[in-house]
Amino acid sequence: MCGRYALDCTAGELDQRFTELGFDFENARQPDTSQVQPSFNVAPTNTAPVYTHHKKVRDMKWGLIPHWVSEVSKSQPYKTFNARCENIASSKMWTTPCNYKRCVVPVSGYFEWLTKGKKKIPYYVTRKDRELMFLAGMYDHVESHNLYTFTIITAPAPSNMEWLHTRMPVVLNWGSKQWKAWLEDSKTQWTESELQAVLQAQCNENELEWWQVSSDVGKVSNNGKYLVAPAKAPIREMFKKEAKTTTSLAKSEESPDLPRDEQKPNVKTEEAEEESKPVVRESGQELEKGLKEQLTKPEAEKEIKSKPGTKRRNNDITQMLCSKKRVKH
Repeated sequence: MCGRYALDCTAGELDQRFTELGFDFENARQPDTSQVQPSFNVAPTNTAPVYTHHKKVRDMKWGLIPHWVSEVSKSQPYKTFNARCENIASSKMWTTPCNYKRCVVPVSGYFEWLTKGKKKIPYYVTRKDRELMFLAGMYDHVESHNLYTFTIITAPAPSNMEWLHTRMPVVLNWGSKQWKAWLEDSKTQWTESELQAVLQAQCNENELEWWQVSSDVGKVSNNGKYLVAPAKAPIREMFKKEAKTTTSLAKSEESPDLPRDEQKPNVKTEEAEEESKPVVRESGQELEKGLKEQLTKPEAEKEIKSKPGTKRRNNDITQMLCSKKRVKH
């Protein structure tokens, strides 16, 4: 499955990257995307950019709602954020989007959880060159609400990724035969064998890499570049500091200036640290609650934290009170 991903691009940077790659596209995103910032914890029901086979870039909500739904409020997008490639040709839910509304979802990388007993350990999968990845997807449009939604397609994991999860999102490389077939505008009917040929989950270890990350990514209200950092504490702290001062484009992102073995820590030596932490994987009402908490966090609290010298003044007052007590004694 694929239930979380990162996109380290502002709206303008994504357009720039598409142009550099040679995409033929029309920007059909929401009117004002100038304030859209990178997200390192995109979750179902979040809005994110999608590139359609009609060569348009649109903002859509993650979790497909079929066009024939009469009451959007009663839909269940938490159950449709992934589509199994085996069911696309026969399912009422997926047949129309597969024939007429195909897309790819740009990501910097995606998260997957390794199950070990009762523990779930998160890993981050990304390209070695830090270029954008594109996940095969489908979308739909509810005209009565002008609502665009999308899903990400998964397939059985290849042998070199089965250790992590039995399924994996279908990654389509820009310009590949599979890419061209999936985004061919004139294609409106698919056989099961054609879909199996195009929608295969592949993991080329010369292109992709992965590492264990902090269990903080399990809570949707958490965000920040540190979520995609290796679980090794020194490197994670470095990512946290960098996230406060920079927002980088995925294509220009480089690995930390450390030896190769430091960039990819020995997982066995780090599991004890992560397994001791509780893992929160929200869904349904819990996921919705987390999103609301993220959106309604008091601005006053942010302002207090951001004011320089606040902590120092508090320390000065504490020291003054302590001095008075000593004088009285």
